[in-house]
Amino acid sequence: MQRVRTACCLIFYATLLAGCTRSSGDSEGVALRETPTQCGFERWDVKTLTDPAAELVNLTSSPATVEQLTALSVPAEFSRDAERLPSEFRTYTVKATLAEFKEETDSDIHLVLVGRSGESMIAEIPDPTCAQGSRVEAQIARARARFVEIFGQPSRTSWSEANANVTVTGVLFFDVHHGQRGVARNAIELHPVFDIGP
Repeated sequence: MQRVRTACCLIFYATLLAGCTRSSGDSEGVALRETPTQCGFERWDVKTLTDPAAELVNLTSSPATVEQLTALSVPAEFSRDAERLPSEFRTYTVKATLAEFKEETDSDIHLVLVGRSGESMIAEIPDPTCAQGSRVEAQIARARARFVEIFGQPSRTSWSEANANVTVTGVLFFDVHHGQRGVARNAIELHPVFDIGP
């Protein structure tokens, strides 16, 4: 009788331990799956065309070079919480060298574009999850998928070199200068990028 009780106890504790282990693993799996995409905050509605003035942005692009855009003056009314500025109603297509790229903590794919003179500027492809309701949400999703198709999924921890010719279309945006990789002297960007190709 004692042996039966001992065996039953052993089976009970083994089952209990297995259940706890399985529950712990499941909880971790759920936590990982439910971790939300982290988005940005600084002038984020302007960056993603979800601001009230987004409907007035001209999406017909004009050709420009990195050198032309980095030579533009920063608007006097610019601030880190400014609404859309007059120059930010324009869209440009830039042919340049994609020097390197990385997925940032705000989930943007950060592109460093270099012109013929060596001048650099930034272009950013948002995560569509962070641009829900944007006037160009579908175009952003296509551009991001196209980028990954060409260059692979960007790392979140290290920079990837590309040194490839690209054609990038996006809306002009003035960012805050905080030492970003490849930042232009006037901190100008194409943000959001909604088309990219060779």
